[in-house]
Amino acid sequence: MRSNFLIIILLLLLGGCASQPYGNFIQNPSTTYSKVMADDVTAQIVRLYPAANTQFNLRHVVNDPFGNALIENLRLEGFAVQEATQQSIQQPIFAALHQPETEPQKGLALSYIIDQSGDLYHVKLLIDDMRLSRAFSVQADSIHPAGFWVRKE
Repeated sequence: MRSNFLIIILLLLLGGCASQPYGNFIQNPSTTYSKVMADDVTAQIVRLYPAANTQFNLRHVVNDPFGNALIENLRLEGFAVQEATQQSIQQPIFAALHQPETEPQKGLALSYIIDQSGDLYHVKLLIDDMRLSRAFSVQADSIHPAGFWVRKE
């Protein structure tokens, strides 16, 4: 019985490691603002990567207006996008326990963080080891970039 208890605790700890701090952290995000930011993010990605030769693998589950618009935009521009599921996020942890060798995934890992402070929205993209960020400001019921893209490798 004690070993069962230890196994349950171990699984709960591993489950905690599987949760990712990515996604949209805005309460009730506006679909209009999300679409404008996703369009701007897509334009920046198009400037940096060749569409027909690039696949993006999302690191987290997308369930917000920004993420849905971004995926749609990337696909319309000709990028391949592999969406993440809750099972695919947890699978690598357990796959490492059962299978010592796994085939590396093709494509670039993509994740995003959308945050807000007052009338300023922050978009942070993580593409493999590169980080892109940009601020957007809300003025008169519209949203506009509040600066240039910042790129860190």
